[in-house]
Amino acid sequence: MNIQVDALSEKAVTPKLSHAGLLIASQVVRSSLRLIFVLVVARALGPKELGAYALLLTMVEFLAMASGAGYADYLTREAARDASAGWGLAFKLLSLRIAIAIPVALIEIGILAVMGYPHAVLASTAWMALTIVPRSLSEAVQGVLRGIHRYAIHLVIELVLGGSLVGGAVVLFVSQGQLGMAITVELIAAMAAGFVSLAFAIKYRPRMLIWLSGSQLVKKGAVFNAYGLIANLYDRFDVVLLSKLAGDYATGIYSVAYRAVGMTQIIGYGVLYSLLPTLSRDALGHVDQRRVQRAVGLLLNIAFFVVLGTIIFGAPAIRLILGPRYAESAEALKILIWAVILRYLNYGMNIRFLAAGRESVFVSTSLSCLAINLLGNVILIPRFGWRAAAAMTIVTELALLVQNVYWTRRAVVQVALPWAGIRTVLAFGIVLAVALVGDRLGSPLLVGTICLSCFAAYLVRTGLLNEFAAIWDAT
Repeated sequence: MNIQVDALSEKAVTPKLSHAGLLIASQVVRSSLRLIFVLVVARALGPKELGAYALLLTMVEFLAMASGAGYADYLTREAARDASAGWGLAFKLLSLRIAIAIPVALIEIGILAVMGYPHAVLASTAWMALTIVPRSLSEAVQGVLRGIHRYAIHLVIELVLGGSLVGGAVVLFVSQGQLGMAITVELIAAMAAGFVSLAFAIKYRPRMLIWLSGSQLVKKGAVFNAYGLIANLYDRFDVVLLSKLAGDYATGIYSVAYRAVGMTQIIGYGVLYSLLPTLSRDALGHVDQRRVQRAVGLLLNIAFFVVLGTIIFGAPAIRLILGPRYAESAEALKILIWAVILRYLNYGMNIRFLAAGRESVFVSTSLSCLAINLLGNVILIPRFGWRAAAAMTIVTELALLVQNVYWTRRAVVQVALPWAGIRTVLAFGIVLAVALVGDRLGSPLLVGTICLSCFAAYLVRTGLLNEFAAIWDAT
């Protein structure tokens, strides 16, 4: 059996373009179908009730991270090295996460009670917490599937989850359901994905598994869990602060824009995580500098395109889909979208730390970002509302980038940044300026469309498509 596992690992050492495509497709399915569900909920509930729903989603994300959602990356790396170890860890992790989730959920509900939230919110939080059981199963299985290059199965699980959400969205829209129905749909979708994940786990797990005790698993993977929790806190705690300091309306306005920005993580996830199994197999931890640098350069080009497109079409799209009640969400989106550029740079450096087994850096950088984000939001939200939360998101990403550059130089000598992209930055600045002038002249969509088309043509002309393929052809 070990011979078969080793043979599989050797066969799968070289990453393929199809791997990135399937991972990107998985994230497109996950994010786009969930976005459809959230938009239906937003349209049905309005900004104020949506703010309450956003608070519930944030609390369940905190619960997921506290119980061990961050272990998924650990499972990917370990499964890439030995499938038997990966599956053994996954099954052990499931029971461990559930054991942790129960007291954490009670603590969350207690904190909300102390903060003065009504009983209806406490009860809704408890119901949402139930999704952690099937979600733990799905995330554990998907972590291993990434490590053994079963990306198509990874996509199937996302299709089941997203399809269940969209089906529930249709029912909610037709029946004009309220918050309680949205929570029910969340639970049903998580259960459907969990059952499918269990079926694939039974099918693909090897006969022999390598087991760790609960204490060993906590010790070996604790940094993943700690990092995931801290990163989630600084990434999402602004929603809790908005809810408490500025009210549900501001929370609803901000959450629509933040959910849209979350869609931009799709490509970065697919490009970089398709390289993780191969980079993780390097026993010495020396990751491919040129390959990662090309990937980050590609992502930056895409980020510029996304920022430009959002500034031009973001406001009209929100008005068309959600109506005039969410006009302020367009303003929030125009601020938040700039964080994408910084995030892609951070993704590139984080993947190198992860592949090289230096994930302990994540805890230090995340704690610093958490402190900056919390302090800034507590001071600024009472005065500036959601605008403060949006601005602090960018400040936090910038703080993370500065720390990542420092730790990358210290730990792996070279910084995988595409320093040769100055021309692209200049081209982006020019077309952005022209688009903003067109907006002032009263023909924003026409001028913006021309600008976006010209920038796209520039990217293709400078070899964007060739660079995309070269990432997986590099040696």
